[in-house]
Amino acid sequence: MAVKKKILATTAITLMLPLIFLNPAFAFDRLCIVGNEAALSLAKDFVSTLNNESIPLVIVMDHFEKAKSEKYVVVLGGAKGSGSVDEFIKQVLTAQEQASGNQPGGRMFVKENVFAEGQTIIVFTGPDETSAANARKNNRSTWWPYLAKWFDLETSSPLPY
Repeated sequence: MAVKKKILATTAITLMLPLIFLNPAFAFDRLCIVGNEAALSLAKDFVSTLNNESIPLVIVMDHFEKAKSEKYVVVLGGAKGSGSVDEFIKQVLTAQEQASGNQPGGRMFVKENVFAEGQTIIVFTGPDETSAANARKNNRSTWWPYLAKWFDLETSSPLPY
């Protein structure tokens, strides 16, 4: 079973690698996704849908400082420890929001002007990557209008996940 999970995670990451090297000329016209391998594996349908909607993406799995200069950021939170985005989340959310977000089921937060004027960061967090993924799935009606506005998308088109 563990081997199948490793193969699935490796396959998901391999499929997403081309997204990392998109044209940097879109620095403020792209969506920056911050996450670790486990969170990205759980979000493969999400990333695929964004790609299908022609949303320019950049994925940051380490060196999270890069995300601070992006205008639109989505954080796929989850477990603490090595490889997590916890240190980045601590810079975005208040201590109270962090505690609230680490409850079962996860939470979604929208923060503005955190590192730069005009910046919006959407954080999906939870005690583990699955809870953060559930927060993303359960709050589609809240975050989809942001993406639709940022990238001039059809607001009524359903996401296939």
